[in-house]
Amino acid sequence: MTPTTAQIMTENTVSQTYRATYSPDDNKLRLYASLRLDEETYSLINKAGFRWAPKQKLFVAPAWTPGREDVLLSLAGDIEDEDSTLFDRQEQRAGRFSDYSDRRAVESEQALAHVDSLASAVPLGQPILVGHHSERRARRHAQKIESGMKRAVMLFERAEYWEQRAQASLRHAKYKERPDVRYRRIKKIEAE
Repeated sequence: MTPTTAQIMTENTVSQTYRATYSPDDNKLRLYASLRLDEETYSLINKAGFRWAPKQKLFVAPAWTPGREDVLLSLAGDIEDEDSTLFDRQEQRAGRFSDYSDRRAVESEQALAHVDSLASAVPLGQPILVGHHSERRARRHAQKIESGMKRAVMLFERAEYWEQRAQASLRHAKYKERPDVRYRRIKKIEAE
């Protein structure tokens, strides 16, 4: 056991290990737990303002405060420096968003191909024959084509959205690393 982690023995002798970190890059406190938290501990950190970050598999507080620091010290014993930098985390996030974008683009292309195959079955300019026995099937077919086009457009827009989110994530990380931004953040922390 390292001196910066604390272990708590539960009733069934499974040890829970906590690790607390602080990142001056984004002024956030993080709590890493080896096991699922019990209700009492979860309530304690939830009241302190920590939220679960599922992709990072940790609890994070939006900003450092003395109260949040005290909660982490009571659980982990010590607060270490964060291993990953803000830029690393933002790159991971941008990669995730790019994957989402790629998946939506592929789905959009598939939906468009399906619509093309449906539309190719109908001769160009073929009207729906009102009162004919084929009217109901022709209207259903036209509805499938229309809904397929809407789905393809929606998926394409989602792909663009996720690509923009990926780019914004990287822009945000670069902004946070600017010297003037760091200086203002340090001044704000010192003022608190």
